[in-house]
Amino acid sequence: MEKKLEDKPKYQIIANYIKDLSFEIPSAESFLDAAQNLGKYETKIDISNKPLKNGILELNFKIFFEAPKDIKNKIHAEGCLAIIFKITNTELKEEEIKRIILAEIPNLYGKNLCNLITDLFQKSGFKEFRFKEEINFEKLYLQQANASPEQKH
Repeated sequence: MEKKLEDKPKYQIIANYIKDLSFEIPSAESFLDAAQNLGKYETKIDISNKPLKNGILELNFKIFFEAPKDIKNKIHAEGCLAIIFKITNTELKEEEIKRIILAEIPNLYGKNLCNLITDLFQKSGFKEFRFKEEINFEKLYLQQANASPEQKH
């Protein structure tokens, strides 16, 4: 009996680890400014991947916080989670592989990085810190896929 495409595993996760973590409060003024303005900081996301060897890929999922330009004493927070994986189903179309890289794997592992960053903020004196909303990578992927060509960067 022939296995259907849906029955075959699409990918195999080999490992995931915190690749980079940076959290800096350079001064008391920075802490006080951030305490008053943390809601104005923007959450930015960057997802990239690079081939390693033997069909193995490294996906880097990075979250960083950017202060508005008018805030003088800024804090710095960013984290990068690396996920090493291999596409195991060679019959997948390019668009499905793209969805796996930009949505499916980040949805599975992104919460770990978000929780770590939340803990850092809360244990650094920002007790009420929460992400404004949960990051839904499937939704972001669909928004990007449906955007007109001039909206995509």
